[in-house]
Amino acid sequence: MSSINPHFTFQYSQPEDYHFSHDSVFLARQVFELVQNHNLKDTRALDLCSGCGIIGLDFLYHCKQNKIPVPAQFDFLEVQDIYKNHFETNVQSLGTVSTRIHFLNHNYTELLKSESHRRYDLVLCNPPYFRAGQGKLSPSDFKNRCRFYLDSDFKSLLLALQNVLSDQGKAYILLRDLSDHGWNAFAEAQEILDQSITLKKVFEIRGTDVVCLSRK
Repeated sequence: MSSINPHFTFQYSQPEDYHFSHDSVFLARQVFELVQNHNLKDTRALDLCSGCGIIGLDFLYHCKQNKIPVPAQFDFLEVQDIYKNHFETNVQSLGTVSTRIHFLNHNYTELLKSESHRRYDLVLCNPPYFRAGQGKLSPSDFKNRCRFYLDSDFKSLLLALQNVLSDQGKAYILLRDLSDHGWNAFAEAQEILDQSITLKKVFEIRGTDVVCLSRK
């Protein structure tokens, strides 16, 4: 895939210290193209590790521009509260859409709690790529939390996805293998998730696999 985005949406507000990569906008567009013919109007969607909302808001933008129904609810879960004001600015820039939008400022481990009744029909996720010890840390804690699993871990992320996925739901997550560190993310995901979940590589974005999780 080209590193040039052919589907510009709008100018996003984001922290000066860390800007999103094109992987996020490409993920939003590719998933939109996969599901645009589905009936989304009664679905619940989640942008997990959302940052300032790039993926989910881009997805909604494509729905809006192509005049197709949007999910009834779209949650954006992000552990770093520095993103909240940027997110709210971006929602205003998106304009009116007929979906209920919520920014959830907490760790995805909250989705593992037994009392959580959230179930999602569509999940989009561009998580950190590195575990602690894989690569050089920045002096900025903010940047480190964008790049590394520090507040939680890869296993908890996958189990959170497993816990909140509806019976007919699909989750699309970017998984990058780190061969220099001997880490095969897809193989590890297969070991972590139980047999009720199917993993399938559906496309690639600039050398990173997009994996679909669904219930068997």
